[in-house]
Amino acid sequence: MPQFAYKAKKDDGSVVTGTLQAESERSALDSLGRMGVFPMQIESREEDKVTARAQAAPRQVARKVKAADIALFTRQLADLLRAGVPLNRGLNTLATQTTNLTLAETIRDIEKQVSTGATLHEALARFPKVFSGLYISMVRAGETGGFMEDVLHRLALFIEKDQELRSRISSAMAYPILLIVIGTFAIGFLMVFFIPRFSEIFKKMGDGLPLPTQIVMGVSYFMRDYWMFVFMGLVALMFGWTRLTAVAAGRRVIDRLKIRIPLFGDIVKKNAVSRFARTLGTLLKSGVAILAALDISKAAMANAVLMEDIDEASAGVKQGKGLAEILRQSRYFPPMVTDMIAVGEEGGNLDEVLVNVADSYDVQVERAVRVFVALFEPALLLVMATLVGFIVIAMLLPVFTLSTMVK
Repeated sequence: MPQFAYKAKKDDGSVVTGTLQAESERSALDSLGRMGVFPMQIESREEDKVTARAQAAPRQVARKVKAADIALFTRQLADLLRAGVPLNRGLNTLATQTTNLTLAETIRDIEKQVSTGATLHEALARFPKVFSGLYISMVRAGETGGFMEDVLHRLALFIEKDQELRSRISSAMAYPILLIVIGTFAIGFLMVFFIPRFSEIFKKMGDGLPLPTQIVMGVSYFMRDYWMFVFMGLVALMFGWTRLTAVAAGRRVIDRLKIRIPLFGDIVKKNAVSRFARTLGTLLKSGVAILAALDISKAAMANAVLMEDIDEASAGVKQGKGLAEILRQSRYFPPMVTDMIAVGEEGGNLDEVLVNVADSYDVQVERAVRVFVALFEPALLLVMATLVGFIVIAMLLPVFTLSTMVK
């Protein structure tokens, strides 16, 4: 009969270890339950050998942990816990299966922390670059309330929904971005390599060149002869932008400008409201206190100007005011949203109402992005056509002038 090594926790919090014989892991878990202890880790001696071989296998190069990897890990862990697999055992299984080396090592480290008596949220908190404050807070609430599996499933759904919306927005913006890149390279090629070939032809005309031709030739010469300064200017611009966004005052200025851009600002506001509502609703549904949930949800908005309104909302809630009452004073939360929040507060189902608001606004964001792209694409094509047309006409004007002089 197979032998299993186990680590379990008694009701008084003390940890015990030992071995027992059972026909299967499920039977071993049942035996531990009858002993009145909570299993933290259980492993077959045969499976230890399998795990050792898996850990000795060559691994891929470490890479960034994507949201899709976190969602898959979360859903699989929830399924394992729901099937009765101990937390420690489930983490060990997922660590050997994941294809992302960084996440695999992270899970393995978490498993070690849990084995030494740490709670799951305490172990997760050691990796703030992998697991967000939302993730850790929800896991903590799940551990406290005893509904970890439900919380993990909810987390996986939250991450998947967020990634789905991001993916749709990225797909919609892919073609306009491609147009910008191709157009920039095409115009740059014309200015640096094509236009200078006309210099010898037009040199004899001297100051007699038409003004548009002189402008195009001047820009072309500058880009060709002083390309290093152009490159350094672009690098300085990127560095300045990075420094500006790293400062709170700079981020506030940029975020305020984003909101004021026609059409695009509407997308920014709706997306921020959607992310705030979904995050807050998910946290409240998982048992996180309202003030802590507001603090975490604020960061999901990714806009310094809108985050200031949530700070005011948190201060008002501390004073006993309703969330809807405070958000009604904001210019960025539509009346429909605040009215729905008020109904949720009165009916005691604020978490469900917020998730419904997020679902509704996800649809609105997607529709707004489609409208923006539908208007932006022809405008972009018009700008590019105008630039290319100006360059072509500027190069043809001297030819027309020469032909007129010959006649």
